[in-house]
Amino acid sequence: MEKRQLTPDLPTYEIGRRFLQIMDGVSENHYRTMREDIYAHIRNPKDPFNWKDPDDWIPLLLKNNEDSRVLALRIWRDSNQLVNPRHTFGPYYLCTIHQLSSVVNGSIQISARGKRFLAGDETVVAEMDDYDGLLLVLAEVAAKGPGRRREFEESYTEFCRAQTTYAADSSIISSLIYRLNNLVDRRLIDKSGHSYQITHMGLEHLGRYGSTGSKDAPNPAISRLARANNAAARRELAEFLQTMDPYAFEHLIKLLLVAMGYENVEVVGGVGDKGVDVVADIALGISSVREVIQAKRQKGNTGRPVLDQLRGSLHYFQAVRGTIVTTGGFTKGTKDAAFVPGAAPITLIDGDTLVNLLIEHDIGVRRREIRILEFDAESLSEIESEAEMEVAALVQPESE
Repeated sequence: MEKRQLTPDLPTYEIGRRFLQIMDGVSENHYRTMREDIYAHIRNPKDPFNWKDPDDWIPLLLKNNEDSRVLALRIWRDSNQLVNPRHTFGPYYLCTIHQLSSVVNGSIQISARGKRFLAGDETVVAEMDDYDGLLLVLAEVAAKGPGRRREFEESYTEFCRAQTTYAADSSIISSLIYRLNNLVDRRLIDKSGHSYQITHMGLEHLGRYGSTGSKDAPNPAISRLARANNAAARRELAEFLQTMDPYAFEHLIKLLLVAMGYENVEVVGGVGDKGVDVVADIALGISSVREVIQAKRQKGNTGRPVLDQLRGSLHYFQAVRGTIVTTGGFTKGTKDAAFVPGAAPITLIDGDTLVNLLIEHDIGVRRREIRILEFDAESLSEIESEAEMEVAALVQPESE
């Protein structure tokens, strides 16, 4: 079996559509020259530059090539600043490998298939999803979500090594991130923090086209049931947190920190705690730093004074940073003051994020697996074929 070459740096399909429209009628040599002119500066370590704003770097870096400068500005501005001229290899490869464009007399032209893609033809989109592994990733999120990226890595890695030219772990993980971003952009999956979960739109897409992807894609009806059950468990966990004894809540935060890899975790809350409930050490690179945590079990928003008090308490515990964990939310002033130049950083964990972290580390929830039986007509057909071959061999006359 010939292995497929997945689209590298897979863009969102909206970026692909904008790029395809802009490049229609552009000389392929003109495009390649522009890309080389940009890459010449990227590859030069002695020529560092701030790449954040194409409106700044395009006129400066491409000033010696008028054609490249004009095309780069056109890509950036005509796409409403969606397609960065520095990152066009992925969109160009997408259009090429999926035959959305072709080169006619030296010019890039939108193909008939490309026109269907621009029109939102779901059949073309599903074929692209199948080839590039997006259906497989969507099926994994449906089956295992909500979950972090690493929970989908094993099956995606098996797919890449068995069916694609990707072999290096770094390339496989990078390509998985691009595919998750593509699905999030299309609202087929939701991303909350570092956790991914399939949406209703994703289930419908998987139900229509999942058969062209992974043969182990979950039944959409089962996925809907699991999603509803997960949402209910999530609500129950959040409601329970709101009614916990405050001291027990501090110990719950301790348990979570241990699960997250913190060391020397100690509950210190009490009279004279200076706003600190838990202290812990966390490894940062080759060193370890002390962190102080305040645990606030409340429904309302935590205000700026709480953050200021915690920041002012760092030196009492020889800590370099702090975290506020609440079952509620935070005021705008608190969020604005969390990370300011010259001040110790204070991480803010609101109620939704806290629930995500607890679920991720299996605290307060229990994962259950069910066994689903499906009729396997293919295996039975193979048995019938083998039986027919044996019968044919028995009745076949012997050669004279």
